Amino acid sequence: MNSDFNPGPVSENPQGDSGDALARAFEDLVQGLAPPSGAPPSGSWAAGSESGAPHGGSAACPEPGAWALLLSADVSSPQSARVSALLAHAAACRLCAQRLRTLSAEVSTEESAVLAGLACASAQGRRTLASELARTPHQVLRRPATRLYLWTGAGLAASLLIAAGLLSWWRLENNPERLLAEAYAQARIFDLRMPGAAFAEVTPRTHLRGGSAAREPARLLEARARIEHQLENAPEDAHWLQLGARADILEEKFDPAIDILDRLVAAGPVTAGLLLDDASAYYQRGEATGSENDRNTALDSLRRADELSPGDPVVLFNEAVAMEDRGQLMNAVETWNRYLRFERDPRWLAEGRRRLQTLEQKLNQLKSHQSRMEQRLATPRAMRSLAAARQSKVRDLRYRRPFIQ
Repeated sequence: MNSDFNPGPVSENPQGDSGDALARAFEDLVQGLAPPSGAPPSGSWAAGSESGAPHGGSAACPEPGAWALLLSADVSSPQSARVSALLAHAAACRLCAQRLRTLSAEVSTEESAVLAGLACASAQGRRTLASELARTPHQVLRRPATRLYLWTGAGLAASLLIAAGLLSWWRLENNPERLLAEAYAQARIFDLRMPGAAFAEVTPRTHLRGGSAAREPARLLEARARIEHQLENAPEDAHWLQLGARADILEEKFDPAIDILDRLVAAGPVTAGLLLDDASAYYQRGEATGSENDRNTALDSLRRADELSPGDPVVLFNEAVAMEDRGQLMNAVETWNRYLRFERDPRWLAEGRRRLQTLEQKLNQLKSHQSRMEQRLATPRAMRSLAAARQSKVRDLRYRRPFIQ
């Protein structure tokens, strides 16, 4: 604290009048008045006046918040030396005096009216404002919109999933390969199987081979239309050509089916399904025309398909049928046993067991006949007896021929 500040009045007044002196000095500082004209200027004040520039505010200046103590204190009864020191510093420092003047400025009537009109001026208003801020109105306003977006997005996603599921189901149901399999099951006209077809009993057609039937299955007509539509856009597509040949087999048009399938096999790649369709076309044409060569070709193709897909029950079924037709009974029994290990459809499984049982009965009959023949040919006497019996039978036929005529 500056000891030169207003020394005369403080030393002349008694101790009880020091509070009045500080109060008058404080009022003079606040009103921006200079020291009394009769008092000699102190060193600090004189230095500040002569320089003509306000104090720049050094490290010795109190913090701006410290002046609140001087404003709130009762200068008429000073409470400590801190108040006197602040007052003495403000008397010597123009910057601090300006700060003190700004802090102690009285509020005008207009400003008081504006402040009184604020909602937060009263205690109740401040409590209401705090409650509103705690509820965070911006989140409350956005919540309904956020929920709307979530429900809209969920509904749109569900609609897309349903549409995708319906489209996948429609494509699966109207797949030409599936339509051909259903047409085969509706009217199975031959013993061999087709890929993906359900079980059906054989019901041979009565019309001429390759001619127009009285009534074609609707599934076959629909599949043919879809296949032709695809071939218009891609005439050399191997997949659609193979399906077109399979439709020809169901329509008993074996010659065009064989032409297409042979060309696809030669071009490659060779698959078990392609060989299966090729074998079906050859086998059916051999059955219709009595061609041994066609049925042998069918069996060769089925053996190649078996090598490419050893566990395919459709290939094994058709291969066993072709082996039985070619008289390869032992091989057919082995193939039927393999087929029974891989087939899962109960109805196709039952047909395989029935065919295997019939084939085993035939083999037993052949073995019995062979056993009797071996007994007759076991000794020379039995051979002479067999030859004599045959000659007697021929002689009887010669004698009876005129009567038969």
